[in-house]
Amino acid sequence: MDKHDVGSAPGRPGDPRLHPAGSVPAPRCGGPVPARPHTTRPPTSLVCVLLCEDREVFRTGLRVVLEAEPDMAVVAETAHLPEALEATGDQEAVVVVVRQGLVAGDALPLLRTLCRRNTSVLVLAEPETESDHELVEILRAGVRGYLPRRSGAQRLVDGVRALARHESALDPAATNHLVHHLTTGQQPPSAPTLRPLDRLTDRQREVAELVAQGLSNEEIAGRLFLSLATVKSHLTTSMRRLGIRSRTELAILVTRESSPAA
Repeated sequence: MDKHDVGSAPGRPGDPRLHPAGSVPAPRCGGPVPARPHTTRPPTSLVCVLLCEDREVFRTGLRVVLEAEPDMAVVAETAHLPEALEATGDQEAVVVVVRQGLVAGDALPLLRTLCRRNTSVLVLAEPETESDHELVEILRAGVRGYLPRRSGAQRLVDGVRALARHESALDPAATNHLVHHLTTGQQPPSAPTLRPLDRLTDRQREVAELVAQGLSNEEIAGRLFLSLATVKSHLTTSMRRLGIRSRTELAILVTRESSPAA
Protein backbone atom coordinates (compact mmCIF):
# COMPACT_ATOMS: atom_id res chain seq x y z
CA MET A 1 0.00 0.00 0.00
CA ASP A 2 1.10 3.55 -0.69
CA LYS A 3 2.56 5.03 2.48
CA HIS A 4 0.74 8.26 1.69
CA ASP A 5 -2.67 6.60 1.45
CA VAL A 6 -5.11 7.63 4.14
CA GLY A 7 -6.08 4.57 6.12
CA SER A 8 -3.13 2.36 5.25
CA ALA A 9 -1.26 2.66 8.54
CA PRO A 10 -0.92 -0.38 10.82
CA GLY A 11 -2.40 -0.53 14.28
CA ARG A 12 -0.50 0.77 17.27
CA PRO A 13 -0.15 -0.48 20.84
CA GLY A 14 -1.71 1.48 23.63
CA ASP A 15 -5.00 2.30 21.90
CA PRO A 16 -7.21 3.88 24.62
CA ARG A 17 -10.06 1.51 23.82
CA LEU A 18 -7.85 -1.43 24.78
CA HIS A 19 -7.53 -0.13 28.34
CA PRO A 20 -9.69 -1.58 31.16
CA ALA A 21 -13.16 -0.09 31.44
CA GLY A 22 -13.21 3.12 33.43
CA SER A 23 -9.52 3.86 33.05
CA VAL A 24 -10.13 6.34 30.23
CA PRO A 25 -12.98 8.85 30.56
CA ALA A 26 -15.53 8.78 27.74
CA PRO A 27 -15.13 11.78 25.43
CA ARG A 28 -17.91 14.36 25.23
CA CYS A 29 -18.43 15.45 21.64
CA GLY A 30 -18.00 19.18 21.26
CA GLY A 31 -16.73 19.50 24.83
CA PRO A 32 -13.27 20.68 25.86
CA VAL A 33 -10.30 18.50 25.03
CA PRO A 34 -9.07 16.71 28.19
CA ALA A 35 -6.03 18.47 29.62
CA ARG A 36 -2.67 16.86 29.07
CA PRO A 37 0.25 17.27 31.47
CA HIS A 38 3.09 19.67 30.61
CA THR A 39 1.17 21.57 27.95
CA THR A 40 0.04 25.17 27.72
CA ARG A 41 -2.11 24.65 24.63
CA PRO A 42 -5.45 26.44 25.05
CA PRO A 43 -8.50 24.18 25.32
CA THR A 44 -10.37 23.38 22.10
CA SER A 45 -13.54 21.46 21.32
CA LEU A 46 -13.20 17.70 21.06
CA VAL A 47 -13.98 16.40 17.57
CA CYS A 48 -15.76 13.05 17.70
CA VAL A 49 -15.42 10.83 14.63
CA LEU A 50 -17.30 7.76 13.46
CA LEU A 51 -15.52 5.54 10.92
CA CYS A 52 -17.52 3.64 8.31
CA GLU A 53 -15.20 1.31 6.39
CA ASP A 54 -15.72 -2.37 5.63
CA ARG A 55 -12.02 -3.18 5.29
CA GLU A 56 -10.47 -3.58 8.72
CA VAL A 57 -6.90 -2.67 7.75
CA PHE A 58 -7.99 0.69 6.32
CA ARG A 59 -10.34 1.34 9.24
CA THR A 60 -7.46 0.74 11.64
CA GLY A 61 -5.23 3.09 9.66
CA LEU A 62 -7.85 5.85 9.73
CA ARG A 63 -8.23 5.46 13.49
CA VAL A 64 -4.47 5.66 14.06
CA VAL A 65 -4.18 8.84 11.97
CA LEU A 66 -7.10 10.59 13.66
CA GLU A 67 -6.41 9.57 17.25
CA ALA A 68 -2.85 10.84 16.94
CA GLU A 69 -4.46 14.30 17.08
CA PRO A 70 -5.06 15.58 20.64
CA ASP A 71 -8.42 17.13 19.75
CA MET A 72 -9.93 14.05 18.07
CA ALA A 73 -11.53 10.85 19.30
CA VAL A 74 -12.91 7.94 17.29
CA VAL A 75 -16.11 7.13 19.16
CA ALA A 76 -17.44 4.34 16.94
CA GLU A 77 -16.46 2.12 14.02
CA THR A 78 -18.84 0.39 11.62
CA ALA A 79 -18.51 -1.63 8.43
CA HIS A 80 -21.72 -0.51 6.72
CA LEU A 81 -23.83 2.65 6.41
CA PRO A 82 -26.96 1.31 8.20
CA GLU A 83 -24.79 0.62 11.26
CA ALA A 84 -23.32 4.12 11.04
CA LEU A 85 -26.81 5.60 10.89
CA GLU A 86 -27.79 3.70 14.01
CA ALA A 87 -24.57 4.59 15.84
CA THR A 88 -24.94 8.34 15.26
CA GLY A 89 -28.33 8.34 16.95
CA ASP A 90 -26.69 8.50 20.38
CA GLN A 91 -24.06 11.09 19.51
CA GLU A 92 -24.45 14.82 20.15
CA ALA A 93 -22.33 15.86 17.17
CA VAL A 94 -20.05 13.68 15.11
CA VAL A 95 -18.08 13.69 11.88
CA VAL A 96 -18.64 10.50 9.87
CA VAL A 97 -15.77 9.38 7.63
CA VAL A 98 -17.00 6.86 5.05
CA ARG A 99 -15.68 5.19 1.91
CA GLN A 100 -17.52 6.25 -1.25
CA GLY A 101 -18.26 2.66 -2.23
CA LEU A 102 -20.52 2.37 0.84
CA VAL A 103 -22.73 5.41 0.12
CA ALA A 104 -23.56 5.16 -3.59
CA GLY A 105 -26.52 3.56 -5.34
CA ASP A 106 -29.08 2.02 -3.00
CA ALA A 107 -27.37 3.59 0.03
CA LEU A 108 -28.08 7.18 -1.05
CA PRO A 109 -31.37 7.44 0.94
CA LEU A 110 -29.47 6.41 4.09
CA LEU A 111 -26.81 9.00 3.30
CA ARG A 112 -29.47 11.73 3.01
CA THR A 113 -30.90 10.72 6.38
CA LEU A 114 -27.44 10.81 7.94
CA CYS A 115 -26.75 14.30 6.55
CA ARG A 116 -30.05 15.63 7.95
CA ARG A 117 -28.91 14.81 11.48
CA ASN A 118 -26.46 16.84 13.55
CA THR A 119 -23.79 15.07 11.55
CA SER A 120 -21.13 16.05 9.03
CA VAL A 121 -20.06 13.47 6.47
CA LEU A 122 -16.64 13.17 4.83
CA VAL A 123 -16.62 10.79 1.87
CA LEU A 124 -13.28 9.26 0.88
CA ALA A 125 -13.15 8.53 -2.85
CA GLU A 126 -11.00 5.88 -4.48
CA PRO A 127 -9.93 5.77 -8.14
CA GLU A 128 -12.26 2.86 -8.89
CA THR A 129 -15.28 4.62 -7.35
CA GLU A 130 -14.76 8.17 -8.62
CA SER A 131 -17.63 9.12 -10.94
CA ASP A 132 -19.09 12.48 -11.95
CA HIS A 133 -22.62 11.12 -11.70
CA GLU A 134 -22.08 9.67 -8.21
CA LEU A 135 -20.33 12.84 -7.07
CA VAL A 136 -23.33 15.00 -7.96
CA GLU A 137 -25.69 12.59 -6.18
CA ILE A 138 -23.48 12.51 -3.08
CA LEU A 139 -23.28 16.30 -2.90
CA ARG A 140 -27.04 16.56 -3.43
CA ALA A 141 -27.52 14.27 -0.44
CA GLY A 142 -25.97 16.95 1.77
CA VAL A 143 -22.35 15.81 2.01
CA ARG A 144 -19.93 18.69 2.70
CA GLY A 145 -16.70 16.70 2.68
CA TYR A 146 -15.28 14.85 -0.32
CA LEU A 147 -11.60 13.93 -0.60
CA PRO A 148 -9.60 11.27 -2.45
CA ARG A 149 -8.38 8.57 -0.07
CA ARG A 150 -4.84 9.20 -1.32
CA SER A 151 -4.96 12.81 -0.17
CA GLY A 152 -2.67 12.05 2.75
CA ALA A 153 -3.07 12.04 6.52
CA GLN A 154 -2.80 15.79 7.12
CA ARG A 155 -5.43 16.59 4.53
CA LEU A 156 -7.77 14.08 6.15
CA VAL A 157 -7.22 15.66 9.57
CA ASP A 158 -7.75 19.17 8.19
CA GLY A 159 -10.92 18.02 6.44
CA VAL A 160 -12.38 16.51 9.61
CA ARG A 161 -11.63 19.69 11.56
CA ALA A 162 -13.25 21.82 8.85
CA LEU A 163 -16.44 19.75 8.98
CA ALA A 164 -16.48 19.95 12.78
CA ARG A 165 -16.50 23.75 12.34
CA HIS A 166 -19.47 23.36 9.96
CA GLU A 167 -17.31 24.29 6.98
CA SER A 168 -16.78 22.33 3.76
CA ALA A 169 -13.85 20.13 2.78
CA LEU A 170 -14.06 19.46 -0.95
CA ASP A 171 -11.38 18.25 -3.30
CA PRO A 172 -10.65 20.97 -5.94
CA ALA A 173 -11.91 18.70 -8.73
CA ALA A 174 -15.15 18.17 -6.83
CA THR A 175 -15.46 21.92 -6.25
CA ASN A 176 -15.07 22.65 -9.96
CA HIS A 177 -17.70 20.07 -10.77
CA LEU A 178 -20.12 21.54 -8.24
CA VAL A 179 -19.55 25.07 -9.55
CA HIS A 180 -20.36 23.86 -13.07
CA HIS A 181 -23.54 22.25 -11.80
CA LEU A 182 -24.66 25.36 -9.91
CA THR A 183 -23.85 27.82 -12.69
CA THR A 184 -25.47 25.81 -15.48
CA GLY A 185 -28.31 24.31 -13.47
CA GLN A 186 -27.70 21.07 -15.33
CA GLN A 187 -26.22 17.66 -14.82
CA PRO A 188 -22.74 17.16 -16.29
CA PRO A 189 -22.98 17.09 -20.09
CA SER A 190 -22.63 13.33 -20.30
CA ALA A 191 -25.29 12.54 -17.68
CA PRO A 192 -28.50 12.83 -19.79
CA THR A 193 -27.21 10.31 -22.34
CA LEU A 194 -25.28 8.14 -19.91
CA ARG A 195 -25.16 4.52 -21.07
CA PRO A 196 -24.96 1.81 -18.39
CA LEU A 197 -21.34 0.91 -19.10
CA ASP A 198 -20.35 4.59 -18.94
CA ARG A 199 -20.76 4.30 -15.16
CA LEU A 200 -17.72 2.01 -15.03
CA THR A 201 -14.06 2.94 -14.95
CA ASP A 202 -11.87 1.78 -17.84
CA ARG A 203 -10.51 -1.09 -15.76
CA GLN A 204 -13.96 -2.19 -14.60
CA ARG A 205 -15.12 -2.17 -18.20
CA GLU A 206 -12.13 -4.27 -19.26
CA VAL A 207 -13.01 -6.85 -16.62
CA ALA A 208 -16.68 -6.83 -17.65
CA GLU A 209 -15.79 -7.34 -21.32
CA LEU A 210 -13.65 -10.36 -20.43
CA VAL A 211 -16.55 -11.78 -18.42
CA ALA A 212 -18.70 -11.42 -21.54
CA GLN A 213 -16.05 -13.38 -23.44
CA GLY A 214 -16.51 -16.25 -20.98
CA LEU A 215 -13.28 -15.93 -19.00
CA SER A 216 -13.17 -17.00 -15.35
CA ASN A 217 -11.94 -14.69 -12.58
CA GLU A 218 -8.61 -16.52 -12.55
CA GLU A 219 -8.20 -16.12 -16.31
CA ILE A 220 -9.10 -12.42 -16.12
CA ALA A 221 -6.55 -11.91 -13.34
CA GLY A 222 -3.87 -13.53 -15.49
CA ARG A 223 -4.84 -11.60 -18.62
CA LEU A 224 -4.81 -8.19 -16.90
CA PHE A 225 -1.99 -8.93 -14.43
CA LEU A 226 -4.28 -8.31 -11.44
CA SER A 227 -4.78 -10.18 -8.21
CA LEU A 228 -7.85 -12.39 -7.93
CA ALA A 229 -9.14 -10.20 -5.08
CA THR A 230 -8.87 -7.10 -7.28
CA VAL A 231 -10.85 -8.77 -10.07
CA LYS A 232 -13.57 -9.76 -7.61
CA SER A 233 -13.66 -6.22 -6.22
CA HIS A 234 -14.05 -4.73 -9.71
CA LEU A 235 -16.90 -7.15 -10.49
CA THR A 236 -18.70 -6.41 -7.23
CA THR A 237 -18.46 -2.65 -7.77
CA SER A 238 -19.50 -2.94 -11.42
CA MET A 239 -22.57 -5.04 -10.69
CA ARG A 240 -23.62 -2.68 -7.90
CA ARG A 241 -23.33 0.33 -10.18
CA LEU A 242 -25.24 -1.40 -12.96
CA GLY A 243 -27.95 -2.74 -10.66
CA ILE A 244 -27.41 -6.37 -11.62
CA ARG A 245 -26.76 -9.47 -9.53
CA SER A 246 -24.99 -12.07 -11.66
CA ARG A 247 -22.17 -12.59 -14.14
CA THR A 248 -24.72 -13.75 -16.69
CA GLU A 249 -26.59 -10.45 -16.50
CA LEU A 250 -23.30 -8.60 -16.79
CA ALA A 251 -22.27 -10.59 -19.87
CA ILE A 252 -25.65 -9.97 -21.53
CA LEU A 253 -25.46 -6.24 -20.81
CA VAL A 254 -21.92 -5.92 -22.18
CA THR A 255 -22.83 -7.88 -25.32
CA ARG A 256 -25.92 -5.73 -25.91
CA GLU A 257 -24.04 -2.46 -25.32
CA SER A 258 -21.23 -3.53 -27.64
CA SER A 259 -23.48 -4.49 -30.56
CA PRO A 260 -23.65 -2.02 -33.50
CA ALA A 261 -27.38 -1.44 -32.98
CA ALA A 262 -26.91 -0.43 -29.32
